[in-house]
Amino acid sequence: MPRPNRLLAALASTILCATPALAADASRCHVDVIAHLPVVMEGPRASIPVSFNGQETRLWLDSGAFFNIMPQARAAELGLSREPLPAGFYISGIGGSFTPELTRVREFGIAGAKLHNVEFVVGGSDSGNGFLGANFLGAMTTEFDFAGGATNFFKETGCEKANLAYWAKDATVNLARLLPSQGEYDRHVYVEVTVNGHALRAVLDTGAPTSVITRHAALKAGIDLAAPEVVASEKMGGFGSRTRASWIVRVPTLAIGDEEIHNSPIRVIDDRGDEWRDDMLLGMDFLMAHHVIISPRNRRMLFTYNGGPIFSATTDRELGKLRTRTENMALSNIADATTADGLAGRASARLLRGDAAGAVADYDAAVALAPKRAELLTGRAEAQERLGKPDLALRDLDAALALSTADPRIFLRRAALRLAQGDRAGARADVDSAAPRLAKGSLDAIPAAVLLERLGLSDQGIALLDPVIALHRDDSAYPGLLNARAWNRALANRDLDRARKDIETALAKARTNSAMLDTRALVRFRQKDFAGAIADETAALATSPNLAAALYLRGLARLATADAAASQADVAAARAINPKIGELYALYGMTAP
Repeated sequence: MPRPNRLLAALASTILCATPALAADASRCHVDVIAHLPVVMEGPRASIPVSFNGQETRLWLDSGAFFNIMPQARAAELGLSREPLPAGFYISGIGGSFTPELTRVREFGIAGAKLHNVEFVVGGSDSGNGFLGANFLGAMTTEFDFAGGATNFFKETGCEKANLAYWAKDATVNLARLLPSQGEYDRHVYVEVTVNGHALRAVLDTGAPTSVITRHAALKAGIDLAAPEVVASEKMGGFGSRTRASWIVRVPTLAIGDEEIHNSPIRVIDDRGDEWRDDMLLGMDFLMAHHVIISPRNRRMLFTYNGGPIFSATTDRELGKLRTRTENMALSNIADATTADGLAGRASARLLRGDAAGAVADYDAAVALAPKRAELLTGRAEAQERLGKPDLALRDLDAALALSTADPRIFLRRAALRLAQGDRAGARADVDSAAPRLAKGSLDAIPAAVLLERLGLSDQGIALLDPVIALHRDDSAYPGLLNARAWNRALANRDLDRARKDIETALAKARTNSAMLDTRALVRFRQKDFAGAIADETAALATSPNLAAALYLRGLARLATADAAASQADVAAARAINPKIGELYALYGMTAP
């Protein structure tokens, strides 16, 4: 069985160093720094450098996971052996449950320390990487400064009333009460949150890209999901194999300790049938907007506000910007960064929040300090691309590959840029360089398959998808992976019976899905079942009327049935939505007049 406290206890005994007290009440309060972890945001994921048996890589931080965890594909990539856990041991969460395995890492490197026989649970849906869980992140006093690019761990004594938020200087610091854990080995951080005057139990979850309220808690808080202002949103998943419906609601009042947020949008997820019964997740949108320090010993969370959107940060693209009102917000400035790691962390956080120009400035300073670090150049390339400067982005990627060719993702990023600029030969060369470097079964193969599809080589993409699907049969991504393989087979006009089986299985698992109906329509079109293709695309358009691919293919199918007028109308409507819609189909011999 996994032992929750071994990792942090070993780390503390390895690198503990005394420092001055961080807070007032210095006569009693004493704080020791256990570890400083430089954080870089990979999208909404907080990433830290680690090593597995001497192999340098990165992990994500996930305080919502009860233990260190990684997907099967990541364990295979790292060459880690697995063993079964005792019969009856399973993990539940959003999307269901799964039966995990266990791996022990002979030498695990973190924060300059080398730890031995560190345990990870293996299994569950693959988000693309492994996580350090609550057994690490919730056992000691922990500071989350993701906007500033850092996570720090402390040991405190005599600090029951001290202000541990040392960065706040004279600013007011918000305080939220931590709720009791659910057992001896439970290291989750539970925070009391009030929604519309109803107290909810929230888990501070660094692994959740967005904050969510569960359906059962929303009903408890008086939220009517049938109200006209509620917006049906995307399906969401977690560790289990199922995805769940979600909605965006507007909450009149949401209070976290002293801080109140009014008229804020937030997501609600359908948790019916799941064993996970917490009321809410406070995810990365909350954490990016705040600088937080957690004291499990004294059951309190101290935090200040960095500024900008909070929960609306992940709903604006669906709702547009909504004006919210805040009270008791303890605003503090993000600390200045002086090291390459600190600058890179702050740059990645700025990029996540849409400040590409600020990210470039930080990456410029970081590269000046450490010009031989390829990851700084690739980070700046992404920021340059967001600024609409692909030439500068390509220059950085060229420089990064001159320093290191081990990471296939750099080749794939350059391939995508080259293809966007019309350099098909260069893009093909980069994909060919990336493919043999991809770990078998890794989700990193998906962007490579997409590039091959856009290059007219979907038959080669199938070979990359096969091992990914084999490792993700119990994953919430499984229906989407089957859809991708069926689509590539249909484009290549090969193995159509197998493509039909894949897409039928995907539809059965995902239920009605316009993109999957579009894929089945393409399979039927290739099988010359034009009536079936028309029916599928009509059904897809009923829920996604602006799906240009569905209009275009229905136009092709109607042309094949000699319904020229309807065909012409469909193709014209598709081109009005996407003038380049026919380019992909033309690569595979399907053209409309």
